[in-house]
Amino acid sequence: MRAILHTDVVTLARCLLAVEVDRRMPLCDKVFVMAHAGDKFRKRFGRYHHRFGAGTLASACWGLPRKPEPFLSDKDYADCMGVIFDRIADKNLS
Repeated sequence: MRAILHTDVVTLARCLLAVEVDRRMPLCDKVFVMAHAGDKFRKRFGRYHHRFGAGTLASACWGLPRKPEPFLSDKDYADCMGVIFDRIADKNLS
């Protein structure tokens, strides 16, 4: 998977906002797997995968529903970002 940028976190958090609270961690995990697969595909074939994207979290979210970005003070949005940062910390990604 490519390096994680601010845009990746914001895009994924907006997707997590669009699902029930109990589905957020599984969706987050799924997007990380998709981004990894997209990156492997890009490296092997030299082009983006039609579903998994280019190896970034944001491109792995291309086909997913998402809500508009709220203010950072929005508790639900902060919780979604927390799910993502916990996932990054758990996997020691850089």
